[in-house]
Amino acid sequence: MKALLIADTDVSVRAISDTIEPYGFDIIRYRSPVKALDNVDEISPDAVFISAGDFPRHWKTIVQYIRSDTGKDRTVIVLLVTDRFTADDADKAVHIGVQAIVGETMTGGNDVPRLVEVFSRYRYVGAESLPRVCDAVGERMVFMFTNPLSDMIITGKLDSISATTLMFRPDSPSAVSDLSPGERIPQCTLMIDGTEYAPVCVVRKSGNFMILDLANPAAELVTSIEGVVGSQAVGSAAAGN
Repeated sequence: MKALLIADTDVSVRAISDTIEPYGFDIIRYRSPVKALDNVDEISPDAVFISAGDFPRHWKTIVQYIRSDTGKDRTVIVLLVTDRFTADDADKAVHIGVQAIVGETMTGGNDVPRLVEVFSRYRYVGAESLPRVCDAVGERMVFMFTNPLSDMIITGKLDSISATTLMFRPDSPSAVSDLSPGERIPQCTLMIDGTEYAPVCVVRKSGNFMILDLANPAAELVTSIEGVVGSQAVGSAAAGN
C-alpha cells in the first residue's frame, strides 16, 4: 500500500513513518503540494497525509482536488495539525472529506488510536484486535447527553460509533460551545436496539461535529456495539457478493 505525505518540514516524517510503516505502507513524500497533485493520479495512494501547519492556505485546496476524484473508501485523507488549527478548521476539514485529524508529531495520546481506527474502518489495517467502526447507525442507535456545565439536554444525530469513540452532530451546536476538550460528560444515554446504556464520555472535539471518547465502557456496552459493527460488516460483504 502507498501513502502520500505532503509536508515541507521534517517534523512529521519520522512520526508518520514509525506509525504507519508497520501496517504495510510505503511512504512517498513531496515538499511541494503542486508537484504532489501533479503526480497523485499516477501514485494512486491508499492514504494521503497533508501538513496543515506547513500549508495553512493550501490544505483545503489539496483535499478538495483529491476528493473530487477519489471516494473515502479508496483514499483516506489525514490532516497533520498544530495547536494553531481551530475548531472551525476541523469542521471545514470534515465537511470536505478529511477522515482523520492528528498532531503533526503524533505525540498526543489519541493520535495513534485515531489513525488505527480510521484505517480499520476502511480496511487498510486487518488485525482482528483493532477497533472497528459502524458508520451506518441508522435507527438502531440513539444518543443524547446532559451538558454538565449548563444542565441542558443535548440531542442530535449519531454519525458513527466504535467501542471507544462516538461521532455526534448536536441539533444545537451553540448548546455545546462551552464544552472544551477533556471535559467529562457523566450523564449520557445510548440506546442500542432498544437497550439503554449510560456511558461516561469525554469530549475530544466540540462544535458542529463532536467527537466523544467512551470512558471505560462496560463490557456489556462494548459487546453490544461490536454486535452492531459486526452485522454491518456482514451486510457489506453480502452486498458485495
